[in-house]
Amino acid sequence: MRISYKTLLLPSLLILGGVYTALTSSSNPPLGHTGSPGESNCSSCHGGIVVNSGPATRSLLLNGSVPTSYVPGQTYNVSLTVNRATRVKFGFQLKVEDGNGSDAGTLISTTNRTDLASGYLSQTWNGNTATTSGTITWNFQWTAPAAGTGDVTFYYCSNAANNNGGTSGDEIYTNNLTLTEQSPAFSVSGVLHYDNSAMTPIVNSQVRLLGPGGVQVATATTNASGQYVMNNVAPGSYTLTAQSSRPWGGVSASDALQISRHFSSLINLTGLRLGAADVNATNSINTGDALLATRRYSGNITSFAAGDWRFESIPLTISASSATQNIRGICYGDVNGSFLPSVQRIIPYVLGGDVQGSWGNEDVLVPIVLEESARLGSLSLDLQIPDGWQGAGVESYLSGMLPDYRWNGNRLRLAWFDTHGWEGRKGSVLLTLRLRPQGGSDGPLVLMPESEWTDPQGHPLDGLRLVAKTQKSGPSTFLLSRVDGVLNTVRIQTWTPAVLRCWDASGRLLGIENLEGTNGTESTERQVPLGTFLVSLHPALEGPKPITIKLGAF
Repeated sequence: MRISYKTLLLPSLLILGGVYTALTSSSNPPLGHTGSPGESNCSSCHGGIVVNSGPATRSLLLNGSVPTSYVPGQTYNVSLTVNRATRVKFGFQLKVEDGNGSDAGTLISTTNRTDLASGYLSQTWNGNTATTSGTITWNFQWTAPAAGTGDVTFYYCSNAANNNGGTSGDEIYTNNLTLTEQSPAFSVSGVLHYDNSAMTPIVNSQVRLLGPGGVQVATATTNASGQYVMNNVAPGSYTLTAQSSRPWGGVSASDALQISRHFSSLINLTGLRLGAADVNATNSINTGDALLATRRYSGNITSFAAGDWRFESIPLTISASSATQNIRGICYGDVNGSFLPSVQRIIPYVLGGDVQGSWGNEDVLVPIVLEESARLGSLSLDLQIPDGWQGAGVESYLSGMLPDYRWNGNRLRLAWFDTHGWEGRKGSVLLTLRLRPQGGSDGPLVLMPESEWTDPQGHPLDGLRLVAKTQKSGPSTFLLSRVDGVLNTVRIQTWTPAVLRCWDASGRLLGIENLEGTNGTESTERQVPLGTFLVSLHPALEGPKPITIKLGAF
């Protein structure tokens, strides 16, 4: 086929004529002329003057100022201004690239004075004439790219045209502005609390923000309300967890019972409490963990292989705003969530009566018996006997495992549980304590805060009272009872003259009162000193007649 050069020449002239007209009118210039790496600039069509040799000034502002950085995801108001005296026609082309040469963020044309095409922003017919003599400004917007983009660069080429209808004599300028990625001032805040029903705050502990690979990127210490705040957190994906050096606690035979019941599929521990049951860190939960729980309560071991505290690990994504996230923790072994960290607990149980120091060198046997029929599932005793006495042994009448116990001077820690339960009738003996005198005198037996007894399902038996009696007749009756520290009235019924004694929780004698007998026909009420946690009633004279004492509000 023969090609006619005249045929090709006419379209070529038409195309060149169209480009010439477009360029001289400074409207919608062809794409790819910003002067970015690998691109040409407007001097490829507008010639005669060396690029950037003219006197024009150019400025690119983001939100009214010259920027050095950007916040990922933020939208900025952008203005490009060219100043060149005597010139009335102007044009520009602009694009934004990342370090790989790809479009960075999104340019937005907000008026009819600019036009956006394929990532390039240029002037339109309505936007090529100076707004004031020698000055033109184009306004538009730019939404910054997502976090992790890194440095971005604005490339722009501007034309201060002489408006002579041709391409000669126009002044071409190229500029670029590189912005670094700015870490936004986001924050992560919340409350660190214990995994119990009261959501007790865990104070003076560290909340940790971990990045990829478990690297710590931020930390904060909780205040008196368990609150924490971490500032200046950059967008990204994290894991929120915590750690604490607060005292360990909350574990008793009741927890061992629950761990054993979980192993037997009688209950199903879940969540944080499931993890807290694995005290030996073997990734399995069985009666070995239950045994270790009783041994730590009794004091025969002082630590778990898993440590003292377990905290949630919560995935957390920070994108365009601050985050609020609460987090929970629990002591290893405390699967029933009974611990109250940071809260001063009152003594919940007291052992009424005293041990008399006038018995010479004989060991004193103190049976602990049920005051009423009950089925026990666990027993946790933290018992303090008077100074000058020493624990010499414990004999158990309970079923199942032998109690795990330890005497430390005048302090007994004992733990026992049985998933099947132990059925006891009124007056049944649970344990017999053997106490050895070491020159001691009268004093109370005090049960400390972590003492507890439950049914086979692990529910506390708060209403159950235990009675402890010496094997010598007459002078003392020991009463184990729950007292809340607020009630300060006792009702007494006695056949013979008696002595009423009151102690505080530490065993300090608060008061003594001599009472006359009522022949059992009526009872009398007495106000006891504030702070009384323990009361006892002793016959003033030897005799067979009983004494009864009740605690409560009457």
